[in-house]
Amino acid sequence: MTYARITRPSLGATPVDTEPPTPGTPQPPIYPLQIGAHGGWLELRSTPADGACGVHGYPCRHPGIDVAGSAGTPVVAPEDGTVVATGDGNSPPFVGYGPWFVLIQGDSGIHHFLGHLDPATSGMAPAGHLVTAGDQVGVTSTANHTHWEVRDKPVPDFAAGEDNFSNNSDPIAWLSSAQRGPWGTMLIAAGSAALLWLLLS
Repeated sequence: MTYARITRPSLGATPVDTEPPTPGTPQPPIYPLQIGAHGGWLELRSTPADGACGVHGYPCRHPGIDVAGSAGTPVVAPEDGTVVATGDGNSPPFVGYGPWFVLIQGDSGIHHFLGHLDPATSGMAPAGHLVTAGDQVGVTSTANHTHWEVRDKPVPDFAAGEDNFSNNSDPIAWLSSAQRGPWGTMLIAAGSAALLWLLLS
């Protein structure tokens, strides 16, 4: 997979700061933030050459982002929170996310799913462990990236018709919003509304 640093909006995502993250503040699981050619939010995967589709078959859309990092690269918590689940990705509903994953419930209420970690570091962030943004929770496996999803619930309610897309959102948009904080987000929304009003007047 070819990786390139994000420097512009992609698929509707807002670009994020390229400055190194400050410990304790929202941040990508690996810095610098680099994403594969077919590892973006909602990227279409048509064949195995584009990347895996898990148990869904081809074609598929990617429900997270693949953050590049050669094997052994530290993977950190994107925000303060609690590790609520870990596993090897061999059992439903986490099939295909191995060889190890960590699921963190952030203090914001959303869940960060970090997949394709090396199982040798499985004890680094056990379930129930409290983490601060920037705390290491594992390292990348030979997959050379971590798969990062931002989920409303730990697992979609498949029986009620939910799926990974109704339950997930773009991690880059979440990160950009979280870095601005609530006031920054409201100011940008107000500014956009004012600009739209001026354009339509």
